[in-house]
Amino acid sequence: MDKIAVEKTDTKEKIADVFKKHFNYFGFKKTSVDEVAKELKVSKKTIYQFFTSKEKIFYYIVSRVAGGIKTGIDKDLQKYNTEIDRLRQLIIKIFSESKIWLKNNDAFEFRYKYEIGSLAFKDAFEELLARIVKSGMENGEFKQSSPEIKVRFIEGIISEGMDIISKNPDQEVVVDVIDSVLKILM
Repeated sequence: MDKIAVEKTDTKEKIADVFKKHFNYFGFKKTSVDEVAKELKVSKKTIYQFFTSKEKIFYYIVSRVAGGIKTGIDKDLQKYNTEIDRLRQLIIKIFSESKIWLKNNDAFEFRYKYEIGSLAFKDAFEELLARIVKSGMENGEFKQSSPEIKVRFIEGIISEGMDIISKNPDQEVVVDVIDSVLKILM
């Protein structure tokens, strides 16, 4: 990576870090791009060169968190021998991590920006899910059909389950989600 690319990456990360601090302290709506620019000693134009809106910044911040969680989950899934077990564990972990996130991030306004947050998590876990489904089809654990269609159906089921827990993080939906997903795959 050349020096300019490194500087751009560093600048983008600094902008995201300061926005995260402001989101946590002031909340999403009250966070001011002007104040963040002032703290960073850059112009608003500089911020908008990296992010076109506060929503995009929020997505980027949540994506960083989701990406870190995904890496840990991916490593943990390797200890399971079958794709069915990996899929079950992936769904359990997605919901357990989401519940933790929902319960602990009121100041970060996760509930109010649920669509952005859930999209960031979906994007992070989509590759894992697709890999498990494709591998399960290849080794005969799952019925043969279009893996892309199955992944989309599964994402829809997970998304609906997430919507339920976004309104009530104490509600248990994991068993029903796993059962529904397995019906699609078997």
